[in-house]
Amino acid sequence: METAFSPPLGLSITAAVLVVLFAAILPTCLYLYVEPRGRRQWATAGDNPAKRRAPVLVRFTAWLSFVVGQLAIPWLLVPAVCTVLVILQTKLGVARPLGLGVTVAVGVAALLQSLLSLRLIPLGVRLLSRDEKTAKRASGGARWNGMVSAVVLGGCLLLSWAIVTIPGFVHPWLRIALVWTALRPVMVYAALCLVHALLLGRCAHALAATTRSEVR
Repeated sequence: METAFSPPLGLSITAAVLVVLFAAILPTCLYLYVEPRGRRQWATAGDNPAKRRAPVLVRFTAWLSFVVGQLAIPWLLVPAVCTVLVILQTKLGVARPLGLGVTVAVGVAALLQSLLSLRLIPLGVRLLSRDEKTAKRASGGARWNGMVSAVVLGGCLLLSWAIVTIPGFVHPWLRIALVWTALRPVMVYAALCLVHALLLGRCAHALAATTRSEVR
């Protein structure tokens, strides 16, 4: 039944590529505005002005911070969808404690993702501007975001396996609606946030090492 409602593979790939390209427009514009203005912060004594730029890792992580951070507000649609699914289960008389619990859990995970993403845009600006507290903030953000993203991704993978594998785990219509409108988007977003957290951790180490070398 779920296969019948699944879009064709080619259509899914095309839609995903278009979404990625569209989602990259605003972050790229913000990056192109902020990055040139932060180059002076990366200057060292006797350097070439043309080389006053943050390392490639820092620049890419800052851009990815803008990509992930821009989804903070629209991502609130996912908890809203989960709320609608809870109401529908109640109205249609198919509410089960397990189904309600799974729906609420996915909605809470999406809400947590949105709250964490709100901090990433200013963090991306700080990475490019390189203030003295950037390394510490990046390290703390990487540790916390990575832990939360790993827990959310692992929990959603477990729920996805249970929903698809265990007969009667949730109502059939809820399985289709929840998987395609909330569960899989939350998993993709958690994976993206986990990659960002790993890169942010490496940036924190690089920034700390650069600061120490300049102090010497």
